[in-house]
Amino acid sequence: MQNNRQSHLDHLRNEALKVRRNVWRALRAAGSGHMGGSLSAADILSALYFHHMRLRPAEPDWPDRDRFVLSKGHANAALGAVLAQAGIVDDALLDQFYGFQSLFGMHPDIKLDGVEMSTGGLGHGLSVGLGMALGARLQGKDFRVLVMLGDGELQEGSNWEAAMSGAHQKVSNLTAILDYNKVQQSGHTAEMLSLEPIADKWRAFGWLVREIDGHDMDQIVCALDDLPYASDQPSIIIAHTVKGKGVSFSEDTHLWHSNAVPDDVYRKALAELGEPS
Repeated sequence: MQNNRQSHLDHLRNEALKVRRNVWRALRAAGSGHMGGSLSAADILSALYFHHMRLRPAEPDWPDRDRFVLSKGHANAALGAVLAQAGIVDDALLDQFYGFQSLFGMHPDIKLDGVEMSTGGLGHGLSVGLGMALGARLQGKDFRVLVMLGDGELQEGSNWEAAMSGAHQKVSNLTAILDYNKVQQSGHTAEMLSLEPIADKWRAFGWLVREIDGHDMDQIVCALDDLPYASDQPSIIIAHTVKGKGVSFSEDTHLWHSNAVPDDVYRKALAELGEPS
């Protein structure tokens, strides 16, 4: 049994590595893009799509599927990568990132299979996810709704309105996942507008909180498996991550929140990710 679990965790880690490689592949195709927040989210997205969420890749509109909303929409390169790896969209789409008339743009587009909401206006995703979770209740459905938030976007007041409402409505099928990489577009969040004490703030708003290492696949899987943390409250997983994870020059710096990706940068990134360009 232990061997099976370890094999599964290794599989998820490998999918996360492929997500990181595919993020750089997509950004190279576009010539630029948001790598920092895409790379920090890769492990969590892999656990969601290849372990936790109930999906039918060949039937992306299956009514009973779990819903995922990427509120931090600038990390769409990572979402596109995981959708391709899951077989929901064609792998060739990754080479059309930000291309003319491509549905795979810098931010999610609801017209693309597997995308539940067009996002990018930061601070809106949790409100949309709350509506989806309430919709499940009204329809008598048991699908779950998961919303990935960025730490910089928690400086937007609309998130806290949704947090207050979610607790009031006792929406236990709603889970927020905070990609807490602590770096936003212009610098570290502690310098721009500190969020601490972040866990206590969510508890004060009536949410059940779990803090994890967002790059430790075992911790990610355990946190997801334990959901919901209560039958009458929403949950949040605060995942401590590293901006630009996996490539040394892009880690923990706002300079690689987004940037140009010429061929030499692409080759350096893939070499660090263990794949020759």
